[in-house]
Amino acid sequence: MKRLLPALLLAAPSAFTAGAYAQVSTNIDALPAAPASPPAAQAAAPSRRAPASSAATSHAAASHTASRKTATASATTPPDVSPRPPAPVVIPPPAVAVQTYPPVPATPVKPVADAPGSAETEPDGMRLTFGSGSANLNPASLDALTALAKTLAAEPTRRISLLAYAAGSDDDRSTSRRVALARALTVRAVLVNEGVATTRIYPRAIGLPPHGDASTPDRLDLIASGTVPAGPEQAQFGAVPPSSPAKATP
Repeated sequence: MKRLLPALLLAAPSAFTAGAYAQVSTNIDALPAAPASPPAAQAAAPSRRAPASSAATSHAAASHTASRKTATASATTPPDVSPRPPAPVVIPPPAVAVQTYPPVPATPVKPVADAPGSAETEPDGMRLTFGSGSANLNPASLDALTALAKTLAAEPTRRISLLAYAAGSDDDRSTSRRVALARALTVRAVLVNEGVATTRIYPRAIGLPPHGDASTPDRLDLIASGTVPAGPEQAQFGAVPPSSPAKATP
């Protein structure tokens, strides 16, 4: 076939110059090579930023690793506890000037020469008697009460109770209570004037005595707690006196 085509061109050249012609070959090796096919997916475009040097990259990686290790160590290791507790926070009070006044002195008690009554010393204090409807003290009663007040002033741990009574009727209990209150205030004034603190004195205006009380109703019982030593039945809380054993509860 290769030899036939040149002979035809020489024999009839006008047949090929008049129109288009094509070269036909049966040699596959003579065909031009096909262009290479494009890749299926191109790689992403590289960043425009210039790559850092290898030394800088290594230093940055080392710093990042060290910071991560430090953060992990601080997150897992608890902080050190001080062997001493922190000092308490003391907030000073506001500086406000408060006007203070001295305590009001008790009214001096003057004896009444012809006032009925007496002063009897008791194991735990004193019993004072008065005239009917009166709160006056005669000189003997006032002197005995003053001596007892001086003794109580030197013993500031004792508490003093004033139980004041007064005669009267069940139909008018307020009058007997007013008289009993006047007696309690009179005895209280004597104690305060001799140096007994008012916070240690507990006056009680009872008024009419309870039913069945055989003592004189016009009286005041001064009871100083702690003047009498406690017995064995009172030494412990919940103790039962030997003379009165506890009864079994059914």
